[in-house]
Amino acid sequence: MATIIEGEEEISVRDRSVIKGQKGQNIQNSIRIAVCSELRRRIIIALRKGKRTLSELRDSLGVSSTTAIHALRELEKENIIFQDESRKYGLTRIGYVIGLKLSDFVDAVEVLKKHEDFWLTHDLSGIPPHLLEKIGWLKGSILLEDTAIDIFKVHTSFINLLASSKQIRGVSSIFVPEYPSLFEKLILKKRADVELVITEEVFNKMLEVINQEVLKKAIKDENFKFKLYTVEENIKAAFTVTDYFLSLGLFHVDGSYDYNRDIISYGREAIEWGMELFEWYLKRAKPIFL
Repeated sequence: MATIIEGEEEISVRDRSVIKGQKGQNIQNSIRIAVCSELRRRIIIALRKGKRTLSELRDSLGVSSTTAIHALRELEKENIIFQDESRKYGLTRIGYVIGLKLSDFVDAVEVLKKHEDFWLTHDLSGIPPHLLEKIGWLKGSILLEDTAIDIFKVHTSFINLLASSKQIRGVSSIFVPEYPSLFEKLILKKRADVELVITEEVFNKMLEVINQEVLKKAIKDENFKFKLYTVEENIKAAFTVTDYFLSLGLFHVDGSYDYNRDIISYGREAIEWGMELFEWYLKRAKPIFL
């Protein structure tokens, strides 16, 4: 029989296949234990906040001691949790990492299912893969929609939110006639800190309606905090992130922009997510000097 030499030990090819098979089964079993039971998932996520006694877990999860013990023993067997000398349960180092990924997964599913129709019917190519992986950071967001009575609800709400912002970062491939004068007021009168990344097509359209001397002043004068950038690529998103909210708009899968719906979030993680998305586009942009 063929053998593989590792140090001073001989491991047969057949034995190695058995070991690989056992490892595969162990991985599958760990996944099953951590993911396939709602109670076990909830225990792992609960223990991310710190160690808990059996009674604390039982009460917070709303289950009997017998049910909780059965789930805890299965998690202990997989080295996901442990019980210390004071009989409190906690996550092992492996369990902590599993807990992080499990929480991310649960948050992502919550975001996607809460606004399922929006995500299914819109082009997500404007969001890079590393931020799609963090889509759970938008947990707690709301979907703002125009109604038959209030057909400008999304637009009006956005302007009202923007008016109270001190720091504004935006990316867009769409042109809205009202926005140049709105940003002029925010920059020149309210002295907001503004950075915008727009397509060259939007920039050229903006030059048709804005006072170019005012634009030059806003960019060059050190008393104002305004930076403007352009990108050559066609951006498949329009979003704004400020010091206290994120507004995300996307294109339909047919290529038309959806003016009637925006994802709005006030959460810290959502704002951080929006800033990361802005920085991603900023790296692909070039500054405008007039």
